Amino acid sequence: MRKGRVALVSLGCKVNQYEVQLLREKLTGLGFTSVPFEEKADLYVINTCTVTKRADQKSEELIKRAQGKKRKARLAVTGCYAEAEGNRIKEKFPGVDVVLGNDDKLKLDRLVGLDDPLPLPPRSSISHFYGRTRAFVKIEDGCHEFCAYCRIPYVRGSRIRSRSMREVLREVENLVQSGFKEIVLVGVNLGLYGKDLPSSESLVHLLEKMEHYGEGVRFRLSSLEPHLVRDDLLEFIGSSSSICRHLHLPLQSGDNYILQRMERKYTRGEYRKLVKRTRDLIPQVSITTDVMVGFPGEEGRHFQNTYHFLEDVQFSRLHVFRFCPRPGTKAFSMKPRVEAKVQRRRSEELRRLGNSLSKRFAGRFLGQALRVLVEEKRHLGSDRLMGYTDNYIRTFLEGKDDAKNKLVRVRLIRAEDGGGAIGEVEAVDEGA
Repeated sequence: MRKGRVALVSLGCKVNQYEVQLLREKLTGLGFTSVPFEEKADLYVINTCTVTKRADQKSEELIKRAQGKKRKARLAVTGCYAEAEGNRIKEKFPGVDVVLGNDDKLKLDRLVGLDDPLPLPPRSSISHFYGRTRAFVKIEDGCHEFCAYCRIPYVRGSRIRSRSMREVLREVENLVQSGFKEIVLVGVNLGLYGKDLPSSESLVHLLEKMEHYGEGVRFRLSSLEPHLVRDDLLEFIGSSSSICRHLHLPLQSGDNYILQRMERKYTRGEYRKLVKRTRDLIPQVSITTDVMVGFPGEEGRHFQNTYHFLEDVQFSRLHVFRFCPRPGTKAFSMKPRVEAKVQRRRSEELRRLGNSLSKRFAGRFLGQALRVLVEEKRHLGSDRLMGYTDNYIRTFLEGKDDAKNKLVRVRLIRAEDGGGAIGEVEAVDEGA
């Protein structure tokens, strides 16, 4: 095929989004021009997700959309849904030219369908991040935890693959030089970073090296499994001026019986101790979490234990989702199932609680000046500038477009429903 226009889209996690950016830079290095997925292209690439049934459906919806406009274009489907259900995709969507699992998604010769040997670009890292104010840097792949409900170890692999510190730091330097003010470290199971590397290469050692990029750049950690969080990491974040005071620690349930059935690696008591330790070592830290409702066997009393635990711990943000049986996992055949209407009611209860907790957390910082990274896009509803503080308070402010992609010192003046805050700009790029 001719090297024309390529349209890429990714569903799911930050790791998926990072991999699409890497793929985009490899393809543009070959001479392709990257265009939005809605536009006409010569090559469409869909990077899929399979963490929930809805993610499967969204993946198929994107395939249908691409098929409807492809005509003479080539259509490639890759990612986690392609890994898990490649044969189904081939049978259901005969217009798909190639289906590639996660291990093969960067094999460009198969992706673009060139008959001649393809000179692959040497690029193994990114230098930009299409359409985003923050750049994601993948540092780890694989998970061997095998929680009962989770399909990820089966589609991503259970062998841990960490990138070397040298390679990660080189990529971070490229992104800083490209003007990114915040870089988010991501992985399939981020807390396992370095387990397959020499002892001198750990997550804490990597963060220590990254601190040398100065006050004008900040770094954020994505999701960390609670049982993998060590005191040396918390101590370092607490002493650092460049690591964001925000940890996302998936809880899933606040009931010990359900945690055990989920095959999580901690009890509610151990989780509570971690939260206390985190808050002792990192003042003003934001702790966000994931929580699942409707796991098989969850009765009203188990749900109430979760509700009261969330209320007591005072998280700053909740991501609530309903149990979805994933083929191949232990929970797929678990009984008894929780009725869909009960799941919906419980998820709504937790979402209301989450909104209240987020507003309460933002309210603690009224009158204080915090640094906000202003996003490239304005808020659709109000046309205000928006961004996040380092401790993950979504902040809205009046201002001109020249504040975009800059760290702005903002005084919070009002907490909003849903957890956001209104702020007033005091200084731009202070300390940068």
